[in-house]
Amino acid sequence: MDQGQIIDTPFGQVSLRLLDAPEQLEGLSLDEGFGQFERYRSFFPDMASLQRQLARPGALLAVALLGRAIVAYALLRPAMADERWTQLADPPMMELIVEAARNRRGGGLMKPLVAMVVQRPENDERIVYLVAYCWTWDLDDTGKTMAQYRQTLKSLVEGLGLREYPTNEPNVALRPENLFMARLGAKIEADRACKRRFSNLLFGIQEDW
Repeated sequence: MDQGQIIDTPFGQVSLRLLDAPEQLEGLSLDEGFGQFERYRSFFPDMASLQRQLARPGALLAVALLGRAIVAYALLRPAMADERWTQLADPPMMELIVEAARNRRGGGLMKPLVAMVVQRPENDERIVYLVAYCWTWDLDDTGKTMAQYRQTLKSLVEGLGLREYPTNEPNVALRPENLFMARLGAKIEADRACKRRFSNLLFGIQEDW
């Protein structure tokens, strides 16, 4: 467990930690601002679902702790088996998922959490991507429009090297508000063949991977 840093927030002093094994979540809990609400459901509404994600090979979880409660997190995990992005084995693609508890937003936690899982040497040989579907956004609590929420997500990760890419992936293409962003590691940027495979994958073009 990486001991991370301490951040002062409007709701108290929060410590950031980097976890790489599910047992490191023992003794922690999720803040009550995560869960199932009238028109919003957290990505991982309980600790068991978060532990399953951290058990996946290569997964990393940066958490913000208020006492022993997780109030925000950034998860980096391998692409899910049923997604297009698993078709690209070389370079591997890792999905970034971020969320803050409803009552703990606006504390300046997300950017340092994302940096903890994205700015790592092993990601020089990976593609880190974020997919944001508008039907998963918490518009009620934030009071944002879809356009504002989308821009908030973009602003969060653009400074860490992710940029928006067009794609015809069916789920992303369902709504114009949906967002696909990716960060090509330094070694990928220098490899024309890897960049070509990624560009083809964005539009479902098959080649001998």
